[in-house]
Amino acid sequence: MKSTARVISVVVLFSCAAFLKAGAATIDLPLYGFQIDALDATPNASATTTALVLCLPASEDFGPNINIQIQPYTGTIKEYATLSKGQFEELKWKIISEKALGDNEWSVEYTGSGQSGDLHFYARAISKNGRVYIATATAKESQWPTVSDTLRQHIDSFKTD
Repeated sequence: MKSTARVISVVVLFSCAAFLKAGAATIDLPLYGFQIDALDATPNASATTTALVLCLPASEDFGPNINIQIQPYTGTIKEYATLSKGQFEELKWKIISEKALGDNEWSVEYTGSGQSGDLHFYARAISKNGRVYIATATAKESQWPTVSDTLRQHIDSFKTD
């Protein structure tokens, strides 16, 4: 029950993410008839901050999701990509595709096994001001054909100020 309530709450945010305004103090979700003050906080300079998690309705005991993290990192995006690919290799995850999107951006699609089974990921990382902002979509491999277009569209819309 607790898990269902959490999924429903995040689904509401995901469904109306288009209504969010940069720098807004309040998140307004008129379709659902409520507002809530944003939980804005300065990212920690020495640790990864999960800034936002968005979920689609769960199936197969897993809610396909997008999470946005802010990671302290002073290297180049190319170095970040190399580090990430090394971590994927250690986990025995497979890269499907990757590409540089300019000097400070990288996208990657990959698969791997986790606690929730065989997973499929699509991520976009942006390096800026000593941080990497990374938006990652995750779904079970069996869910990917159904949700990938939606998840990709939202990851591709990710940008920093």
